[in-house]
Amino acid sequence: MRILRLLVFLLAFIFCIPILFFINAQIRINEIGIEQNPQTIELINTSSESADISHWYLDDSGGTTYYTIPNNTYIYPLSCMIFSYDLNLNKSSPDTARLFDTTAQPTSNSAHLIDSYSYKSSPGNSLTYARIPDGSDNWATAEASFGLWNSTRENCIILPTSTPIPTPSPTTIPTPTITLTNIPTPTPTTSTTSYPNTYDSIYISEVMVYPEKNNPEWIELYNDNDFPVSLHDWYVDDLENEGSSPKVFSLEIPGKQYRTFELTSSIFNNNGDSVRLLDLNKNEKDSFEYIKAIQGKTYGRTSFDSDTYCIQEPSKNVANNSCIESTLQPASKVNVIPINNPTIQSKKQNAVTQKVIQPTSSFLIGSNVKSPQNEILGENTQKSPSQSTPAPFYQTPFYISFSYSLLTIFSMLIKMKNAF
Repeated sequence: MRILRLLVFLLAFIFCIPILFFINAQIRINEIGIEQNPQTIELINTSSESADISHWYLDDSGGTTYYTIPNNTYIYPLSCMIFSYDLNLNKSSPDTARLFDTTAQPTSNSAHLIDSYSYKSSPGNSLTYARIPDGSDNWATAEASFGLWNSTRENCIILPTSTPIPTPSPTTIPTPTITLTNIPTPTPTTSTTSYPNTYDSIYISEVMVYPEKNNPEWIELYNDNDFPVSLHDWYVDDLENEGSSPKVFSLEIPGKQYRTFELTSSIFNNNGDSVRLLDLNKNEKDSFEYIKAIQGKTYGRTSFDSDTYCIQEPSKNVANNSCIESTLQPASKVNVIPINNPTIQSKKQNAVTQKVIQPTSSFLIGSNVKSPQNEILGENTQKSPSQSTPAPFYQTPFYISFSYSLLTIFSMLIKMKNAF
């Protein structure tokens, strides 16, 4: 009996493997846009059943940057779906666009490859690599047709359809006069599945704007809500209408948690810039500015109750570290404690020179500044250089120049002696 059960189990397992492979094989990469900004990939479902591709992955031939398809993503039968993200697909050298299922992330050895297409270089501006006919094994270069069948240029995107609630049939209620009264027919209502494209209480927690060599810039976000959020096609940008174009990303963040994403190309300046978080509609949700960055260190938020940032040791996906640099961003006004009724005597005193007060490396912007007792801010009571003690003779320019000349003559005499 045990042998019979084992045999049945093995036969069922062997029978299910090709079925599962067949189902996955119906989802294919149908079109690849390398020159598009952001880069775009179109997937196609050639089967007669809807497919849940939540948490599948799109990736190039290597590296650590990949795109995670958001939760609750379905491709309807015989339809297509478009995903735009900077996948770091090479434009002037060979590369591969790859599709993985939920088995494991593309960087894992356990990742399960569903489909891929390799190319030698970009097809050119406004051109894409596309399957013609759609879903076939034949690839060609064509004009971009995302959201359309490559062969017919007709729409291939199927949106969720509304589900009408059945309308109750009219019924009659007898009355004492034996007349019929019709109950008003309720207006049919429809229900559609929608996903919010913006959230509040999503904060920039930490930013690596000046990474070590060969390391990417990255941004850490914090979800201050009690529920998970799916940031689909949000953006990160530097100064508005300046510098680099906004970079699109998608990220899922559990409630009260941190999550980090890396940028495939650098957009932040090391000597000062702005970091802005934008939602799907490019509305600004959070931002901050910094003056100067230190390589290998991050700008981290000191508290989610304030907009103050400081330089810290990196702390990906966990609470931020303490400040290691005294300069906080954004800079606030310096609160100077005035000295009550300062008086300047008319008697002759030491020469007074004016100086500008500069904060030292340990000066905290926003802290109270205390002047030494009985001194006036901006006044130096030390003697001016004109009253200082003259330098010794051996430190004068004449003595130094004369000594250098003697050494030069002595060196030339030695060389002439050796020559003879």
